[in-house]
Amino acid sequence: MNDLNEMVESPDCSPLRSIYCNLKIGITGKLNQKDLKDIYDCNLCNQCHLAGLNLRTREKSVKKGMVNNHLAQVRQNITEYGNSYGIKTEKTSDKNLKMETVLFKGCTSTHKTPEILKSAERLLKIQGIKYEVMDDETCCGNILFNLGDIKAGNAAVERNIEKFKSRGIKKIITICPGCYSALNKYYASKDFNPEIILLVDLLEGLKLTGNYTIQDPCHAREKGVDVRKILSEASNRSASPCCGAGGGMMAHNKALATKKGLKTLSNDKSVVTYCPFCYLNLSPLESKRVKDLYQLLDKNLNSSSEVICAK
Repeated sequence: MNDLNEMVESPDCSPLRSIYCNLKIGITGKLNQKDLKDIYDCNLCNQCHLAGLNLRTREKSVKKGMVNNHLAQVRQNITEYGNSYGIKTEKTSDKNLKMETVLFKGCTSTHKTPEILKSAERLLKIQGIKYEVMDDETCCGNILFNLGDIKAGNAAVERNIEKFKSRGIKKIITICPGCYSALNKYYASKDFNPEIILLVDLLEGLKLTGNYTIQDPCHAREKGVDVRKILSEASNRSASPCCGAGGGMMAHNKALATKKGLKTLSNDKSVVTYCPFCYLNLSPLESKRVKDLYQLLDKNLNSSSEVICAK
């Protein structure tokens, strides 16, 4: 109840606004620009138990052609460049190359946190896991669904499924929990059912010492049990229910994403993430205290005093 009271009182994010906007669009069929801002000033963390209502309101507004600027930009970026950030890359087609297991790198790891991608690839090599990567990988579509654009999200899903099927892919390893969630939630219903694995699942037996606080990502919170087996000295409590970046907040309201990120870092312990998006929001705020799990393991794997391989 304290969490709900805090959000209701906050001038930035109130679940009551989701209720108001949902009722308004249901009755009048319209939302103004302030209403659109209000429904996107929400991380969909569901601490107020109204994330579903907010998401349905977003979906209704998009269907009626009321599209906020940041959604229009993200949609265009994915359509034109294949990633949510609008970063142009040279892509070659390897559609004729068969690959049973693929590492789905994700938009954030590829374009914003390549250091995490490099560490992830080295960990897979150390673990003896063979995989391929797609030269023409495009966004999984998760952010589009979170922004309420079901049509564009399904188009991204169908585009990827066509690529996956043409290559004979049966297993997909992801670094990003958002990709992991999307591949499990939106792809299986499209007559495509590969094995989806979050990289954390492939690190069984590795242990890292240190008194860390873990920031569990919204899209793979259930993996916190496995992460705490690796970071056995970490507390069970997550640093925060949400890092501040989720639900498209970084594209919509960077100031609010930063404000929530600072709250996540309010204690003096180092915070470990296993989500590139959480890391992207938090690391610029406290670069020395924010750590990525994969980078930590990669850096210290050869130090017997810090990393223990229990296999």
